Amino acid sequence: MLDLFFRKYVWAVHALLLFAAAWLCARTVNTVLGALIRPTPQIDLRSAPPPPMRAPVIPPLDPDRIYTLIGQKPPPPSAATGTGTAGDAAAPVARTCEDARAAPVKTSLRGQLVAGVIAEKPQWSFASITDLNSRETRIYGVGDQFQGARILAIGRLKERRDITGQGFKMVAVVCHDGRKEYLDFEPVEGATPASPFGAPRPPGAPADGVKQVAANHYDVKRTTIDQNLANLSSLATQARMVPNFKNGVATGFKLFSIQPGSLYSAIGIENGDVVTKVNGYEINSPDKALEIYQKLKEANHISLELERNGQPVRKEYDVTGP
Repeated sequence: MLDLFFRKYVWAVHALLLFAAAWLCARTVNTVLGALIRPTPQIDLRSAPPPPMRAPVIPPLDPDRIYTLIGQKPPPPSAATGTGTAGDAAAPVARTCEDARAAPVKTSLRGQLVAGVIAEKPQWSFASITDLNSRETRIYGVGDQFQGARILAIGRLKERRDITGQGFKMVAVVCHDGRKEYLDFEPVEGATPASPFGAPRPPGAPADGVKQVAANHYDVKRTTIDQNLANLSSLATQARMVPNFKNGVATGFKLFSIQPGSLYSAIGIENGDVVTKVNGYEINSPDKALEIYQKLKEANHISLELERNGQPVRKEYDVTGP
């Protein structure tokens, strides 16, 4: 049966095979002819535009720091001449004391900052300033007048001479002739620096009314305390005092530039000491300092807690006399 079936339809199988062979041959011929007649892509590099030139990146320079490194002063700025010129258009905009963006400049007032205390509320800050005309040192607060200028603030100002960019200095910002100026520990050029200590005692000479009886124990006459508390401006000239911060929190007041033979030196305080407590009261704000000031007037014994080179030190003082 199968033999008869294959003999009857063998022509159909041959036709199918011939059709498949013809189709494969046609595809092969088309592919070969297409590859032969396809144009080869070419790029004319001679007509290609050159790549754009990148402008060299020049790092900015700070002239003030460069002059500081070479030990020279920058030349004074030249005044703009003519009217209606490009120089007039580029002139800096005048900024007044009320302009919060205005940076203070070194003052021409004959004054010198002796010490400053920055309070938690800026308006409560105060500073000790010496008038170089009268040689008088007084305590000034925000809003007070100094040589006709109004004190705007007492705080820190970035030290431009510090090439690290991290230095700050204590200043008193004043409004003088309609512009912001600042007083610091350096007097104006041409002025004789004021000695913040007055007439110093010979080094090592004891202060009147103070006697050391043990390593950290002293006898102090009440008249000595009363005289110093009655003249705070004079007391402020015997050392410089600034708030001390640890982890962003005020921990007391740090003393430095202590005058030899001053009251601070006589009672055993050294440069770099941080006063943290007086009679157990933390002294970390102007409010606490004023509170302690009132209590010291009637105290018969004073206990002072210091931090010296990271180590706690305790000083005891017996107040004697009427």
